[in-house]
Amino acid sequence: MSATEPVTQQLSPADEVCTTVALAVSAATDTPVDELPPLYTVIDPDALNAIFQPRTGRAQNGTQLSFTIAGCAVSIRDDTVTVTANSETPSERAASGYARAN
Repeated sequence: MSATEPVTQQLSPADEVCTTVALAVSAATDTPVDELPPLYTVIDPDALNAIFQPRTGRAQNGTQLSFTIAGCAVSIRDDTVTVTANSETPSERAASGYARAN
């Protein structure tokens, strides 16, 4: 996977948002999920799931959140997770992380 080629995954009612994010970051960095830093180091997983978990009859239009983890820019908008890896070293990736809501 190219460092500039984003990985995009759709949210599913069957999977938690956190799971989808972890799998997308894993694919973008070519790193096993269990070797990634825990999501809770940069964002509250329960809040993330509450905001974005698809629900029948509940429109999510316009909901957006961005944060970094493992050297990746993660953007969640409506029902799509987009992860773009950058060219940081693995140790820089593990140390990076912040969240901001839009």
